[in-house]
Amino acid sequence: MAQTEKKRDFKVLTEKIAPDNVLIMAELLAIKETKKLVKFMGQHAIRAHAVLCTDVFCKDMPDYTLSDNYDVVQSVAAFLCEHCGEYLDDFLYVSKRGKTISIKVECYLIVTRMLCEKYRFRQRYISLDRIIKKLEYGKETAEALTMKYTIEVIRRRSSVTQGSALVLVNGVEVADFYDEIKLLKKDEHYYGENIGGWASITPDETFIKGM
Repeated sequence: MAQTEKKRDFKVLTEKIAPDNVLIMAELLAIKETKKLVKFMGQHAIRAHAVLCTDVFCKDMPDYTLSDNYDVVQSVAAFLCEHCGEYLDDFLYVSKRGKTISIKVECYLIVTRMLCEKYRFRQRYISLDRIIKKLEYGKETAEALTMKYTIEVIRRRSSVTQGSALVLVNGVEVADFYDEIKLLKKDEHYYGENIGGWASITPDETFIKGM
């Protein structure tokens, strides 16, 4: 089992919006909102949140391919680029319900709309308006918060010559792969369990990149 840990500091969300921080701001806001939507969207949001976290923390790995969920981050980043020089808590507009919408709240709403459209959530479960109405966007404290995400690869063997590899983000399964088991050559490096000279030679990073 392999574990990869990375941290993100939320202090950046209190800084002035600038070209050099819009991407990390967008990533953190998307991560926060997809996690909040779990209680409304259930498994859809759980997977979107987990895969998005994997994208954020693994995007710099060689040959890693971003998932479709990273489109959410890019949309939020593009919106933030229009507000360089401002702060996330700055006033943006007043909604039809008379609610004051800040730049930060609009970013959250972009994430919500995109997930609703992606999973056709409005038609199958609950309307977008009801989700937005239930979500409470109070002004957040400026204290530095740290989120830690753990990516794990767990290997399982169903027999001597058959295996699988599960990829989990913070304990949530996001991918399941076939793990090819081979008869090892002398002194050949292997991963997982060695049963009678049979084991996997596929590194954990291969499964993480394949999500």
